[in-house]
Amino acid sequence: MDNADKSKGDGRLFSLDLLRGLDMLLLTVIGPFFVALDQSFELPKCFMRQFHHEWGGFTLWDIIMPLFIFMCGCAVPFALGKRLKDGKTNAVYWRHVASRFVLLWVLGMVAQGRLLSLDVLQISPFNNTLQTIACGYLAAAIVLPIKNRRIRAAIPVALALGYSLALHFCGDYTQTGNAAFRFEQWFVPFIVPSGSRVLELADPGYTWWLTIPMFCAMTLCGLEATTILIASEDPKRRLAKLAGLGAALLAVGWALVPVVPPIKHIYTFTFTAQAMGWSCLSLAFLFWLADIVKFRRGSWLVLLFGQTSLLAYMAGDEFKDVLRQFGKHMAVGFEHAFGPKSVPLGVWFFASVLLVAVLWLRRASRRRNH
Repeated sequence: MDNADKSKGDGRLFSLDLLRGLDMLLLTVIGPFFVALDQSFELPKCFMRQFHHEWGGFTLWDIIMPLFIFMCGCAVPFALGKRLKDGKTNAVYWRHVASRFVLLWVLGMVAQGRLLSLDVLQISPFNNTLQTIACGYLAAAIVLPIKNRRIRAAIPVALALGYSLALHFCGDYTQTGNAAFRFEQWFVPFIVPSGSRVLELADPGYTWWLTIPMFCAMTLCGLEATTILIASEDPKRRLAKLAGLGAALLAVGWALVPVVPPIKHIYTFTFTAQAMGWSCLSLAFLFWLADIVKFRRGSWLVLLFGQTSLLAYMAGDEFKDVLRQFGKHMAVGFEHAFGPKSVPLGVWFFASVLLVAVLWLRRASRRRNH
């Protein structure tokens, strides 16, 4: 890869950190801003629907998780490629993969699996985005050493089609009648203690275990995207290939909607194809903007969230109540000074400032250690 196509000296594409940063900003800052604005001024319901997950359809909020998974796959060639020895795996490679897998899995249980409750009847073994990324990361680690590009490209297609056919022919697309949900209800009691409340406490409609092949397919889609972008070809040709892949995925996702509804909770084929299409097109646009045109002015905040994405995710999820309490404390005088409608925005502002400060300190610490 030419130096001209690298981000600032670290061998990474600038566009990858930008897209990951935009995803985390949407989750932790932009979405909460519009929620606060709605609390103050009651925004139109049709607009606020874009910040919720609904059974069926595709909203702006729906893109966050699949884009995060996609970006994990995008990072694999950089994170693991340098650990391959002559293109082959070794014990060091697999120890690194195993350590990252375990870390992501445990953090996922902390974030939403109620691990910190220390109550075995409440702890869920699998119900978080970080754990889906762990599954995809393992799949990408297995696929990365495969040199045949056609085989590498065929694996995510096979995984997606296999899962989608199971959904289509082994159930329906209702919240409790789909195959993924029914499998969850059957399988989970085998791996949790008797009397467990895991299924009772689970987010309604979401499935995890049977959906693993689709999580892996999304990660491998990200792996393929980066493979395209770091190829030894003209940058504009790489851009065209990635944009073409994104457009094709979108077209397939839209064309099959009359047969298969787009449902984020169970990652139907049409939803996933659309999500990956938008992910590829977004990355292609940022690759053009940041890595070809070199327009990077004013991107420091986006880069901050992109370079500390795991901490941003954990802080915005597991510690969101801490951020909000800080915001409430700092905005205590807003009602008196600006009126009651200003309070939600004041809480959001100070919570966001604290989050940015934590991320900035973390990045500064990491840079000093390096």
